Amino acid sequence: MPEAVPTATSNATTATFTEVGPVLIPDLESFPPTGEPKHAKLGSWDFYRSIGSPRRVVAPMVDQSELPWRILSRRYGSDLVYTPMINAKLFVDENSKKKKVKYQEVNFNKEHGEEGSSTPIASLLSLQNNGEGSSSDSDRALFVQFCSNDAETLLKAAQVVEDRCDAVDLNLGCPQHIARRGHYGSYLMEDWPLIFNMINTLHLNLKIPVTAKMRVYESVEKTIAYARLLERAGAQIITVHGRTRNMKGHHTGLADWTKIRAVKQAVSVPVFANGNVLYPQDVSDALAATGADGVMSAEGNLYNPAIFLPTLPREPSAMFPAAPALPFPSIARMAHEYLDIVSALHTPTQSSAIKAHLFRLCRPALEVHRDLRETLGKSRFDASATGAQRIATYRAFVHELEQRLEHDMVDAKWLTQPDPPLPGSVSFLTPAGEGGRPAYIPHWLAQPYFRPPLVTDEQQGEGDKRARKERVAESKRSNAKGGVPDGAQPVQIDDVQTQAERKVARARSGSAERRGEDEAPAAPAVVEKRAKLE
Repeated sequence: MPEAVPTATSNATTATFTEVGPVLIPDLESFPPTGEPKHAKLGSWDFYRSIGSPRRVVAPMVDQSELPWRILSRRYGSDLVYTPMINAKLFVDENSKKKKVKYQEVNFNKEHGEEGSSTPIASLLSLQNNGEGSSSDSDRALFVQFCSNDAETLLKAAQVVEDRCDAVDLNLGCPQHIARRGHYGSYLMEDWPLIFNMINTLHLNLKIPVTAKMRVYESVEKTIAYARLLERAGAQIITVHGRTRNMKGHHTGLADWTKIRAVKQAVSVPVFANGNVLYPQDVSDALAATGADGVMSAEGNLYNPAIFLPTLPREPSAMFPAAPALPFPSIARMAHEYLDIVSALHTPTQSSAIKAHLFRLCRPALEVHRDLRETLGKSRFDASATGAQRIATYRAFVHELEQRLEHDMVDAKWLTQPDPPLPGSVSFLTPAGEGGRPAYIPHWLAQPYFRPPLVTDEQQGEGDKRARKERVAESKRSNAKGGVPDGAQPVQIDDVQTQAERKVARARSGSAERRGEDEAPAAPAVVEKRAKLE
């Protein structure tokens, strides 16, 4: 059998391979045994139970699963939340003390004692809770996620946070080009010896457990073998994102729940399922289909922080004005509650994170009140101010949006689906509606986001291209006027994605009119999803 060529970073671990059809799979027994940790720690299942047997998990999201969002998510049903992915090398870079301190402050701030707090955070104790979620407001259960391609660097970074979290997670799933350039995330999937060495180093040396988040291969056999490798290395919980590395952006497609189920049946540690979770109903469907011990959501949580509510509201309230028929939260109320948390914490929040959250959460409303995109684009976090003044411009945006939405709520024209539907509307996901997935959700309620296929350059006319360039230029001017602090990237107030949505909406509207139909058909990918999941 052919052997893997060891690299310097692989700690000279070699692997033999077995052919399964056209696929070469490293033999598990060619890797060292797990070994005995230096520090006593709970076994996988005892550890899982010790943190409350979490079933509703918020994914690690760069610049998006920051402290205030973690607190908000826990108030609305999340059992476990991950930090954003942290680059281990930058986190412990000894070549630039100033740079290292800044990176640590931004990504895991220990100075104020709020990140990773296992007790209620003092600055939030007197905060008036606008919503109906729990307000115990600690920062646990918490997993801190790192990306790395070097075991010793990863260990040094993990040791900085091990006293402020429940576990350290290794990112093996990031499919973005930055991960390819940095050689981390899913771009380590060809180097099993390196992956084994990194996880095993943490398992043997940390005081807390190590976990891992992986993507699947095209081959279910290789996917299973990969998960077993992570388990052998010492991973005590494995999260399986049911998409391959190439399934990203506008080519995301559907997560394969059958591969997640295969992993669950093949390993003896808890497994979290990740992918295809847009509605609260999808949580129970994913658990049933995969047999997983928990379900992780990223985008579903960003567009609806209450996606994990264990019990849906049974009567209308300020936060859930259309319950029980439409158990989706008020965009304005949820935005206010998020800003309340941001302003009360001593730990500063990146302006880029606040802005991105509000753009996503308010997305349906901003399709109607598009002029407020510029208002939000100009908003900024004032680090020189204190308390509520730090977010005054963001608060003003939410107040203005709230007033407009209150007017819309009593306007009869919004009682039914507009024709054509708004871009990104859930009507493209479930045009006829089905259990827990309505055909129409008014734009003042937080809701899933339908992302149609990207319109290619060949499909765009010259007028479309010029219009997009003008919108991007206006977006940059807007951000320049309002300032883009903290080194954040400008947030575009309109982009090619929105144009793609408009094209799809126009095309479907025209087709429906020509056929004399009342509703546009579901996207082929959505039809495929429902058939596949059922």
